[in-house]
Amino acid sequence: MKRYITGFNGLRTIGVLTVILYHLWPKVNQGGFLGVVLFFVLSGYLVTDSLLREYEKHKKINLFKFWGRRLKRIYPLLIVVFLLVTPYILLFQRNLWAGLRSEFLSAIFSVQNWWQISQGSSYFANIAGASPFKHIYYLAIEGQFFLIWPLVLLALLKVVKKRGRCFIIANALALASAVLMMMLYVPGADPTRVYYGTDTRLFSLMMGASLAFVWPLNKLSQKINKRGVKMGWQMTLAISVLLLVAYLFMPAQGAITYYGGMWVVSLLSMVLIALVAHPGFPANRLFSNRLFDYIGSRSYGIYLWQLPVFALAEAKVLEPTAWYNVIWQVAIILLLTELSYRFIEQPAQKFDYSNILGNIQSFIREKGWKLRKNLAPMLLTGVIVVILGFIIFSPASPHDQRLIEARIMAQQEALQKEKLDQANKKVPLSLKAIASKYGIEPVVAEKANSMKVIALGDSVMVAGSTALQEVFPHMVIDAAVGRQPSAVTEEIKNLKAQEPDAQALLIGLGTNGTIKAEDVQAALKAAGDLPVYWINVQADRVWETANNKLLKQMAKKDKQLKIIDWHKASAGKSSWFYSDNIHPKGAGEVNYASLVANQLTGFED
Repeated sequence: MKRYITGFNGLRTIGVLTVILYHLWPKVNQGGFLGVVLFFVLSGYLVTDSLLREYEKHKKINLFKFWGRRLKRIYPLLIVVFLLVTPYILLFQRNLWAGLRSEFLSAIFSVQNWWQISQGSSYFANIAGASPFKHIYYLAIEGQFFLIWPLVLLALLKVVKKRGRCFIIANALALASAVLMMMLYVPGADPTRVYYGTDTRLFSLMMGASLAFVWPLNKLSQKINKRGVKMGWQMTLAISVLLLVAYLFMPAQGAITYYGGMWVVSLLSMVLIALVAHPGFPANRLFSNRLFDYIGSRSYGIYLWQLPVFALAEAKVLEPTAWYNVIWQVAIILLLTELSYRFIEQPAQKFDYSNILGNIQSFIREKGWKLRKNLAPMLLTGVIVVILGFIIFSPASPHDQRLIEARIMAQQEALQKEKLDQANKKVPLSLKAIASKYGIEPVVAEKANSMKVIALGDSVMVAGSTALQEVFPHMVIDAAVGRQPSAVTEEIKNLKAQEPDAQALLIGLGTNGTIKAEDVQAALKAAGDLPVYWINVQADRVWETANNKLLKQMAKKDKQLKIIDWHKASAGKSSWFYSDNIHPKGAGEVNYASLVANQLTGFED
């Protein structure tokens, strides 16, 4: 009989809370995404231990029964999330309707991580609208593991037989996956490929699986001397502190994370799980309490509901991460989780699916004719069919969605690699040709060519960076996808250090969140005596008007700040932009750069 370990719910609680904190405040809780690593290791351990116990008892593994349990656990709530979020999208955020069919089908077939990779989507940035389903990549990776690992495990048990050797093989597979992550990771580039890839994330699951060979739940002795208990406490506390540090400070896009950092976190998670699983160690008590048990038992629902609520609120609320807005968002998540736990998850796991077609036929034959008594289930069925129709027949994703994301990521990578070497020195065109290309006076091109400018921006500036550097060959650009207007002081100081003779500071921030007065004041202070040119916001976001209004007000108060009115210049020019109406392309890039050139050189004030 399987032991029930209450402390595992504590670990699930830690995992889901760190993920939530990361989605709310990624700057503060930089490594919160590592909560998924804890889920992976724990899942690999528990699934493998269960399969090993079944094989030990029956000398075989009922693969179809195992896969059936996984389907009952994962799919009912997953489908319900799509069914409830879709009507909201249709009513309030139609821009997210395009491509919904692909999101749904890739989730159902457990390939959503690879689908997102093929789309060029970034887990770490909101480029063209936040997807409320991008966190489902986790279920896709697990689904692929659940499908293939039992087959591999059965082969190992038949051929290798000895658990010690199986442990070594499992860890060898884990090590190969970790090495592949290191090989495929490109410093400075967006790491989404290695973050989403099953091949590069497998090591966490395999490390958990390997533990099950040498640390079986039902064979761990309770007899440990006082010295062992004390050592168990010390190890538990030490590992907990190390994991806390990782959850707070390990950067989501930093090289340390992909050059072994995530593997180390997986190792620490594996040891912590071993300590919690052992009945003689005190770790289980440390992670066992009513609150942890409640959250942990509902962690799947919390994980599925949290991003839809956060993503959809972000598009409609000015300050979605303010404490008063976080409270009602968390309340909605918990309400949806509790309702789905009671009325979806638990009934779905208890329901007998063996004769589902027969049950439907009996219902129709015996009760279906009683329309009044069965009106509610019939209406519910009709609503579900209609919603599924909207999903299946949703418009395809705009073709240029992949182009914009691929191009922005490629340009950001180029910027990060070359910003210290001033890549703009390799401009091949003459000043006259540049003036003609960008529709500016030759004197503007001449002055821009000699100006030393430092620039700080988000993905809009990344999209326009090639054009900017062609006009301003001495411009040093630090632009990053997803950058917020806050906490830019250090970035400005770094830029000034790179170009101590800078004549102006160009800022292009405000696409990804609300600009506050203190953000602008901090930027002006960090700029010192440099004139600050701030490109205002052209974005279909709830904070667009508020950001532009604030910038205009701040410019009236402080002559150091000058606003480059990109919003006015590009109004109604849909052909200047990709389908998101945010990131410039073609003529948009040209006009973006010419507007900046005219204003920085003083040709147009």
